[in-house]
Amino acid sequence: MLTYGVRAALFVAIALAPSIAPAQPDPRQMSGIPLPDPQLPAGTVTVRVVRGTLDNNVANHPVELRSGDQVETALTDAEGRAEFAMLNAGASVVASTELDGELIDSRPFAAPGAGGVRVMLVGAGDAAASDVPAEPGVVTFGADSRIVVELAEESLSIYYLFDIFNQRLVPVEPETPIEFTLPFGVQAPTILPQSAVSTRIDGLTVSVDGPFRPGVTPLQVGYVLAFGGDAVAVEQPLPAALEGLLMVVQKWGAMDLVSHQIARRADMTPEGTDTPYIFAAGPAIPAGVPLEFEILGLPHHSPIPGFVTITLALAILGLGGWGAATPAAPEGADRRRRLEQRREKRFADLVTLEQQHRSGKVGDTRYGNRRADLLTDLERIYAELDDALTPSTWPRPTSPPAPDRARSTSTA
Repeated sequence: MLTYGVRAALFVAIALAPSIAPAQPDPRQMSGIPLPDPQLPAGTVTVRVVRGTLDNNVANHPVELRSGDQVETALTDAEGRAEFAMLNAGASVVASTELDGELIDSRPFAAPGAGGVRVMLVGAGDAAASDVPAEPGVVTFGADSRIVVELAEESLSIYYLFDIFNQRLVPVEPETPIEFTLPFGVQAPTILPQSAVSTRIDGLTVSVDGPFRPGVTPLQVGYVLAFGGDAVAVEQPLPAALEGLLMVVQKWGAMDLVSHQIARRADMTPEGTDTPYIFAAGPAIPAGVPLEFEILGLPHHSPIPGFVTITLALAILGLGGWGAATPAAPEGADRRRRLEQRREKRFADLVTLEQQHRSGKVGDTRYGNRRADLLTDLERIYAELDDALTPSTWPRPTSPPAPDRARSTSTA
């Protein structure tokens, strides 16, 4: 799941979205998104409730703030805002209200410590909308949709945080189903907790059932993509238009994000984390056009140490088989057994060293020195095994001389 650093990066992306996105999102696309606000008093959460548009505030309306089993309720003022003073900084909270028969929830967020958080909850704008039958129409992936990439041990965790956006005031059933196939080779495809309950994953196929109510329906899935080199390319077909491309990529070293669909990018380190991130934005991508990007400069381990280990293992097995098939003098059996035990121990040490070096637990200098010592010791052991297995030249008992047939005959 998303780490703290990535969540901090997402807050930055949300804050920067008006300046880098191609167009301002509809208010319903921003519904439920928590935004940090350093101008608010410390530990304050404000929840604004509007119906349809920003100029249609809902006053004197109850709003709940839930944290586990605890629920606080406040009424909105004339500007549609309800205010809460949080005491348990860091606790996970959700703001919600029921408007015109529709339950509207925010995304879960951490109760603020320094500064505050503001949330807007947007209703459909039509009190009878929930009773209106669905109509054929078009939905898009809203401009607040984003792709997040985290780096792991020789793998990437990729998250699609999409908002299926219905801009109409009635439920819509798209003519083209919201269904797409994840790239070949991905592992562990997962539905994230914030995704709509109708989200399904069948193999590599992701789908969300309609109809879609007015506003935003979250579609959030993630998967793991392993890599063995310094680059990974992703091509993702989309069943609906993406109103604006927004990507957040965790950066390590010389990593870079490349795509012909990116128009602007910047490297930043969000406050509260030491990890840099690449923030990238681009224009809309039409339905049916795949999203394409490539990540370069990935940290990976050379396969050469693995090949060396395998070759050495095969050589040891071959020599061990030859040694087992060669007879040894009885008094050399104990010495050979001790040498074989030393050989197996050094070989196990060598394999462990290779694994520790590949995982970064052992530095290059220590690895080189220790590896040289182990190989030297193995050479010495094999030399001693050769000496121990040399056929013995002990004197053999001689057979009695054969009778002289010619002498026996003449005597007779």
